[in-house]
Order: sequence, then structure tokens, then C-alpha cells
Amino acid sequence: MKNNRHLLTLIAVTILSMGLTMVSSFILAHMLSVDDRGAHQLFITTVSYVVTIATGGSGFALALSMRNKQYWHWRRYFVSFLAAAIIVALIAIALFDFTDFKFLFVLNVILTAILTITLEKSKIDPRLKIYRTLTLQQPVLLVAIYGGGYLLFGEQPLEQAIQLLTLFSFIQGAACLFYLYKIEKEFKRKQQNITEIDRTFFFKTWFKQNLYQIFGATTSSIDKFLIVAWIGHYYLGLYTVCIAFDALLTKFINMLTDYYYSGLLNNYNRIKSVLTIIAMMGIGAVIFTPLLAEPIIKLFFSAKYIEVAPILIWFILNSIIAGLSWLLSQNMLIQGKQVLLFTRQLVSIAVFISLFYLLKDQHLYGVACAFIGASLTRLVISIIYYFKYPVTNSKVEQK
Repeated sequence: MKNNRHLLTLIAVTILSMGLTMVSSFILAHMLSVDDRGAHQLFITTVSYVVTIATGGSGFALALSMRNKQYWHWRRYFVSFLAAAIIVALIAIALFDFTDFKFLFVLNVILTAILTITLEKSKIDPRLKIYRTLTLQQPVLLVAIYGGGYLLFGEQPLEQAIQLLTLFSFIQGAACLFYLYKIEKEFKRKQQNITEIDRTFFFKTWFKQNLYQIFGATTSSIDKFLIVAWIGHYYLGLYTVCIAFDALLTKFINMLTDYYYSGLLNNYNRIKSVLTIIAMMGIGAVIFTPLLAEPIIKLFFSAKYIEVAPILIWFILNSIIAGLSWLLSQNMLIQGKQVLLFTRQLVSIAVFISLFYLLKDQHLYGVACAFIGASLTRLVISIIYYFKYPVTNSKVEQK
């Protein structure tokens, strides 16, 4: 009963978080022009991608070290990865002309890196208490900051929207530093015989996970980069509507995946309950999306985004397929087989780029078809991996 309560609480928090995230998307759609909305999305995507390259997997390695009661001097690793994030951000600015807001870009990279490490590290708690807090805190802050800015100033230029994003990142980063302190205090209270982090274990774990996360981020970001390069900022602006709806399913499935992964960390198998929820959610989404897409887009995003409505169902289908692929990959992660997952990601990226290039004249329809082809590729490989490399030391969680 207690374990069910934790799951139900996490589901409730995630649903509320998804709703608030949608509200922030509505606000941005009204606050910015379609072109500026595309540029804003490119800024956020590039920040996230740089953070993944520099720090992805570091929080994961810290969590696994904690599982082995290795914790001393973790701050050294934390500060080192923040320094790496600054270096990668500066290199990105020097090599690519993607934003005029260079200082704000570097600052957002630092603050987002703190958030990412905290999220990964917080999964050591089987109750996911801090993880749930962060899941809800992010959209609450976004709605408060963007909503306040829109109510006070109405439509705004891109620069002001980036400044509001930076304010959000600063508040979130400060909160994460407090949460890291709480994680440390709780861990030291519960554990005895804590030792220093094994450098070989840490960096080997980080390197494998970092490679996997980079290619995972490439899979989730390359669409934005290619849309800007091949069909322009305007279509990326339209595509943000697809992202907003796709995120409703993706965020929920990612939450369930984190719940499943947290169970694996604690030797529990939660796959049946997770798959049941995903199946129910997917059936509902497929039934209602074609019926409600056009009136909802017109009502909440405005008529300037209405051309996206007929395409939306294809992005919903893709998010379900991609989510299942990610869920079935967790067994490989827990066993440290990131190299095989890296190969899977590489193949799917090649499929996506090839299909998008061939169908780029179809604009967003081409993007949707390319996505579905790549996600199906990953799902087939993930199913093979799931049965070939099962986690054998887990048990069904007691109700």
C-alpha cells in the first residue's frame, strides 16, 4: 500500500506538472511571434544540449556511487563538471552563430547543469521525494514568471523572454543547491561506513552514461537544429506546438520510466504496472487527439498555429513509441551496457536524418514521418536488448 501511495503521488504531481507546462507554452505562444518562438526554442535546446555534453551522466554516477556507500568529496566532482559546462558553452559560442545573448547563454548553461545533476542524483531515494518536488517546481516557476511578464508587458521581443528564462533558471538553480544539501544530510544520517568515491568506478560509469545521454540528447535535439537549418525558424515556431502536446505524453512516460529505474536501483521489478499505465494513456491519446486538436490549438495557442492541427496525431504516436523504447532501455542502463544503447541511438539518428532530408519539402509532415521511422527502429532494438539482457536480481514489488 505504501509503495502504491508513492506511485500515485508521483503520478498526481506529474499530471499537475504537465498541465502547468502546457500553460507556460500557451503564454509563450501569445508572448512571442512565431519566428521569435522558434528562436526561443533554439536557445533552450542548445542550452540543454551543451549541458548534456558537459555534465550528462555525472549525477547518475554519483547516485550509483552512493548506492555503493561511496560519497566523500562529491563536491569536487560537482564543481569540476560545472567548470566543464562553462568551457563547452564558450566553445559552442565560438564555433556557432545561434544566439546574440552570449552571456545569458553561459549563465543558463551553468544553472541548468546544477538542475540536471540534482535531478539525476535525487533518484537514489526510492520515494523520489526531491525528484517529485523538482518535477512540480519547474512548471510552477515558469508559469509564474512568464505569466507575470505577459500580464505586465503583453507581447515582448525575444530578449525579454530570454531574460525571464534566466530568472527562472537562477531561482531553480538556487533551490537545487539547497536540495543537494538535503540529499547529503539525509544520506549521511541513514548510512554508515561511507567511503571516498572510487574514481575509476565513477569515471567509467560517467563516461558510458555520458556517451549514451549525448546521443539521447542528439536524438531529441537534432530535429530542432535540422528544422532551423533546412526549413527555417518559422517552422520551428510552429513545431513548438507539437512539442508542447508531445511533451504531455513524453513527460508522463519519462516519469514512469524513472519510477521503474528507481525500482531497479532498489531491486524491484515494476515493469507490469508501468506498461499497463502507458497502454491506457496511449489509447486515450490516440482516440481524443484527432477530435480535439484543432479547437484546442485555436483556443490556447491562437489561430496563427492552426495549420499544425492535422499533423499532431503523428507526433503523439511517435511519443508513445519513443517512450516505450526508453522504458525498455532501463535494464541496459542498470547493467552498464551503454555502448550497445549508443549503437542503437546512432542507427536511429541515421534513419531520422535520412528520412527528414528526403521529406523536407513536406515540412512538418516530413519531420513526423522521420521521427516515427527512427522511433520504430529504436523500439525494435530495445525489445531485443530487453529480452537478451534481463535484470535477474530484481523481484516483484509488494503491494
